[in-house]
Amino acid sequence: MATHAPDTHAAPTSHQGGALSRMNIGQLGMTIFIGSEIMLFASFFTAFFIARSNAVQWPPEFSGGEFHLPKLITGVNTAILVFSSFTIWWAEKRLAAGDRKGLIRGLIVTIMLGATFLIIQINEYVHLGFTPQDQMFGTIFYCLTGLHGAHVFVGLTALMFSLNRAKAGEFSHGNAGPLVAASIYWHFVDVVWVFLYVMVYLV
Repeated sequence: MATHAPDTHAAPTSHQGGALSRMNIGQLGMTIFIGSEIMLFASFFTAFFIARSNAVQWPPEFSGGEFHLPKLITGVNTAILVFSSFTIWWAEKRLAAGDRKGLIRGLIVTIMLGATFLIIQINEYVHLGFTPQDQMFGTIFYCLTGLHGAHVFVGLTALMFSLNRAKAGEFSHGNAGPLVAASIYWHFVDVVWVFLYVMVYLV
């Protein structure tokens, strides 16, 4: 009787298929959510550009003199946030290599960098010398940077949730939907800030 060689291309088990489906659905949901967030930020940036094009002086004068945004310290803060994108990317690479400790360390460093960014941003608010009620510039500046800060906080929450699951050993290569979604969101937050820093602080 002829024998049949085992089928090496067998379909994935229902458990594997379910994991892949959850991962893909999570990524798709995050992509759709980010699309809506892009439109939200676009509306605020549109208001910023309109106000700037109609202004005689930009930024305007505050407290009887010309005001300058803290470009240097904010540039350092921008570098911190950009570096956090590399640390979350490194964490995912460690997961793919089966290094759970590396994944956890990468997430911890990313969270610390994100928290540092927020602390520096809050400190900047304290020393700016103007409030959201001070002319159109103040309103738009605080709306844009505050909206982004809120997104950083949401991203940190998602990363801490992912960290807890990583410590519990729930993630593995090909089965880390929440981590991938949090990573995509974090990269989005970083890109938005780089654009905001260039347009609001430098240009």
